Amino acid sequence: MLRLTKPYINSAETDAVKHVLDSGWLAEGSVTAQFEAEFAHYVGSRYAVAVCNCTIALELCLRAEGLKKEHVSIPDFTHPATAMAIMNTGNTPVLCDVSLDSYNIKDCNTRVSIPVSWGGNPLSWYPRSMIVEDAACSLGSSVDGVKTGSRFTTCFSLHPRKIITTGEGAVITTNSSELANKIRSLKNFGKGGGNYRFDDVRAAIGLEQLKKLPEIIKTRRELATVYNELLSDVKGVITPASSNGVVHTYQTYAVFLENGGRDRIITALAKKGVETQIGTYALHLMPAFRRLKRSNGLANSTLLYHNLLSLPMAYDLGFDDQKHVVEMLRSELSKTSNNRVN
Repeated sequence: MLRLTKPYINSAETDAVKHVLDSGWLAEGSVTAQFEAEFAHYVGSRYAVAVCNCTIALELCLRAEGLKKEHVSIPDFTHPATAMAIMNTGNTPVLCDVSLDSYNIKDCNTRVSIPVSWGGNPLSWYPRSMIVEDAACSLGSSVDGVKTGSRFTTCFSLHPRKIITTGEGAVITTNSSELANKIRSLKNFGKGGGNYRFDDVRAAIGLEQLKKLPEIIKTRRELATVYNELLSDVKGVITPASSNGVVHTYQTYAVFLENGGRDRIITALAKKGVETQIGTYALHLMPAFRRLKRSNGLANSTLLYHNLLSLPMAYDLGFDDQKHVVEMLRSELSKTSNNRVN
């Protein structure tokens, strides 16, 4: 099976974890503090706070900002966690449409917003209403040399499908000492918070992953370049847009299928040993979110939900593997085209 993705883990992480286990201190401690410091240095922020997962990271940011009963704009095309974090803090998500080029939010009309830099593609504009950026997928991305997470309060995920991983976990970056201190209090049984701490075992993995981050991003961008070339003559496929000055990390390499048939193709490719996946969800089509307010039409989000296909981006893919993926896709697209004609 050609996997959608794989964590880049080897003996370096194993040795680092063993060192922590041998120390006898497994809870949050000095290794977590070192991980936070090095994460902040990489991103270019003043502070970084590691927490148990990215949904909680978003929640803690909202609680630290004191948001209550607020309407918060988010892209409709996103993982449910973005909306859940808002709802879990007593606030109300407002769904906004996204751009067909970037897959990111294209406008928002509320006092507060949480834009998402989707799939490793950094935001090209920041709403004035932004309270925090959901950059779960976009560690290492940048625009004109400015890294995501260096200017604004931002949440990054460390889930195994993300750029780097610690199994589970997340990091919040911010330039506000007040906000950082509030988040640290909330994650450690502070008033209105709970136990959302990280631990030194995961931090040890994270430190080794940070060392590999430049190589990981370089590999993903090279894989994306190869896909772009191999797909250039495949009719009915639109590859991810790229802009000057933008470092897209391609946490997800997703193509738009103009003639539909995405779900059938996922099933067919799986039978042939190629793991693919949808892009993400259109929240307004999910039962839990159908009654949420909408700031505008959600036509683009709907199109992307039904037609975006994520291709394998495992670090050990070779050229022949990618060529095989594209040939399998080309074959299945021809069947979709024939079915449409018939």
